[in-house]
Amino acid sequence: MPQQQALPAWVVLNGSNDTTASGMADQYTGFPYNAGGLNLGDYFDCTSAEAFRNCKPSTAVLYCGRYRRIQVDSGATAANVKTGTIGLLASQAAAGIDIGNIGGALPVSMNIVTSFDKGIGSATSVRPVVFLNAITPGNFGWIQELGVANVLGKATLTNATPLAGDIIISSTSGLVDDPTQSTTLTYTLYAQIIGVAYDIPLNGSTAKLWRILLDSVPIVQD
Repeated sequence: MPQQQALPAWVVLNGSNDTTASGMADQYTGFPYNAGGLNLGDYFDCTSAEAFRNCKPSTAVLYCGRYRRIQVDSGATAANVKTGTIGLLASQAAAGIDIGNIGGALPVSMNIVTSFDKGIGSATSVRPVVFLNAITPGNFGWIQELGVANVLGKATLTNATPLAGDIIISSTSGLVDDPTQSTTLTYTLYAQIIGVAYDIPLNGSTAKLWRILLDSVPIVQD
């Protein structure tokens, strides 16, 4: 069962950049230890108090939500995997599992994510998640897929008068945007929606995080 009820004592949700799923490896060979009960795809539903106890405040304070153990695809753009940016499902070519002549390929793993620019449908955000800290492509860490999450806005928000409660969409390089709220909804714009502003949105030029309530991620297990 991927849902875990107790966070391992060593887990720092926004401070993980590990070479193994468990976070532990042999110090001489580098081979992974499958110990501690932590596996790729495991997730925790945290209260704000629980998330705070397992965060690195100097990176960001974490809030209530669902946090999942993932691997960043080795082809991800490292500069776009950082605190507050949006990640996407990795492409079939990157993460699909070939099963030969019995039906093509299995679905792309929901537990392998990539930078926004490398994801499936980067203009339409297939399974958007929020990166909590910089993770080296190929390494393991945590993302947030539900709840109150910290994000980074694009340099200049489209909406000239951003407000809490605005619909928020994904944008270039994994930054987010506050679109003009009166714009006619198109299929493309609908597919870019990732949540609702919890704080007043800030331009990315401030380099400050602000919070949204995620509401667009499908609840699926892999």
